[in-house]
Amino acid sequence: MKKTWKIILSLACVFALIASLGIGAFAYTDEEIDAMLAEARRAQDAVDIQNIMSRHVMYHCYGEHRDEMEEIWVQEKENRETASFGQNQGFMLGFGAIWDGYVEGHDESWLSSAKRYCQQNGIDISDWTDDEILEVYGGVGQLLLHVTTTSIIEVAADGKTAKGFWYSPGMIKETNGGASAMWEAYGADFVKEEGGWKLWHLHMYTDFGGGFFVELGSSGGSGEPSGSTGGTAAAKPETTTITTSDQKDIAEIDTFTRYDYLSSPQYTQYSVDRLRSEMEVIPIPVPYETWSFDDPSFGPTAEEYAANGIDLNAWYAAQ
Repeated sequence: MKKTWKIILSLACVFALIASLGIGAFAYTDEEIDAMLAEARRAQDAVDIQNIMSRHVMYHCYGEHRDEMEEIWVQEKENRETASFGQNQGFMLGFGAIWDGYVEGHDESWLSSAKRYCQQNGIDISDWTDDEILEVYGGVGQLLLHVTTTSIIEVAADGKTAKGFWYSPGMIKETNGGASAMWEAYGADFVKEEGGWKLWHLHMYTDFGGGFFVELGSSGGSGEPSGSTGGTAAAKPETTTITTSDQKDIAEIDTFTRYDYLSSPQYTQYSVDRLRSEMEVIPIPVPYETWSFDDPSFGPTAEEYAANGIDLNAWYAAQ
């Protein structure tokens, strides 16, 4: 009997200990649970943002700038009005200006390269439209490859915006046999829209680079682009119609470029002292609470927006 009571008392002590541990050690407060969920959301946000930037790399590599602008760039009106694409020579400000330079300007470059390729290889495209030439031969002989490394991603505490930084070694190959290798820093700002994270400001800081000659060979097959039959009897593709008016008319203030993007020398001049002088002022992302145009970012400054007639209060009001 005495032994039975000892067992009962021991079990009572065990149950009491478990109960006390359950309340004191294994239970979380609502605040702690909210904090853990917020950390999990920020971790997923960082993965999503990295994927957005990697998709930019691949869209650019394949020359699919139209798809890129429609799928991973901002879509809401206030975000489009304040979107920007910056390089050493200046900014394209507004979604429509980016479309003109990054999409239509790119198509002009690829069309010129495609026509040169066909001329060099005796391919008769005299009765082809420009769209047909681009569909079959666009990008042939060119390589635009800018990989991203060393990512630094900071999501705002309010979860509405984010900033990212990458370093990017890259290479450009042209149909004339020339090639350039370059090293750049990529900075980007992102904003969360109804459909998820979108690219808002992109800035490419070119540090240095150099030209060299490289002969790109084929990995197999005919060496002809998809849709081509080779020689002088290439098959014409089916006609497709591309409408851009709905992309270009979304904002009134939409045409500012500090420099002429299409005619300015993109990568022909490099400053010998830029790597250590200007790199120091690139706004490497740090933790922040919420977005402010007064804080360092990868887009234009608040003063530059104001100088071009863009009212940033409209952006704040839409948030």
